[in-house]
Amino acid sequence: MIANKRPDSRLDFDPRAMGLAEPSRAFYRRPTVAVARALVGAWIARRVRGRWYGGRIVETEAYLGPGDRAAHSWGGRRTERVEPMYAEGGHLYVFLVYGMHHCANVVTRAAGVPEAVLLRAAEGPAGAPARLMAGPGKLCAALGITVADSGRDLAGEGPIRIFARRSRRPDIGISARIGVDYAGEAKDWPLRFYDRGSAAVSRLVR
Repeated sequence: MIANKRPDSRLDFDPRAMGLAEPSRAFYRRPTVAVARALVGAWIARRVRGRWYGGRIVETEAYLGPGDRAAHSWGGRRTERVEPMYAEGGHLYVFLVYGMHHCANVVTRAAGVPEAVLLRAAEGPAGAPARLMAGPGKLCAALGITVADSGRDLAGEGPIRIFARRSRRPDIGISARIGVDYAGEAKDWPLRFYDRGSAAVSRLVR
């Protein structure tokens, strides 16, 4: 098992002082596309020794389960690695790419429906480098998220949470997902959502 690393100290922030609050379980049980859009502008955060470290999510991708060739659960695939995708909405699914880059996903829908939202990019609090989390691997590296966190409950009392502010409504752009050219017609589905005004978006629209 890969151990967690400490978050980047430049991501220190106080969600309560910023007026942020945690969404209920019902937020995650909604259709995956709705959750993917709603997560743009929310914060992903990790608590270490009583302090929060996090970033505002600026880019997401929706993965729609067994009928989506780009999803790890395509065709009903159910392995030990993919098992967290089958959990109730609000859990974390983390996988490793090329043996070195971790990617964090927010599980959606009801238990047994293996859909999730990939967190592609985030931007840190004021003072953090703009591109520190400009990509799914960079996001996880900055927050110390690894496969050791896969299966954590984001809606519980664990160290990784989502925070949101209802009044925050970014100008959201939409495009096909990135890096899924192998997925047949699914590669063209408009399931990537991003904050048009953020410098931390991993890649400009194609």
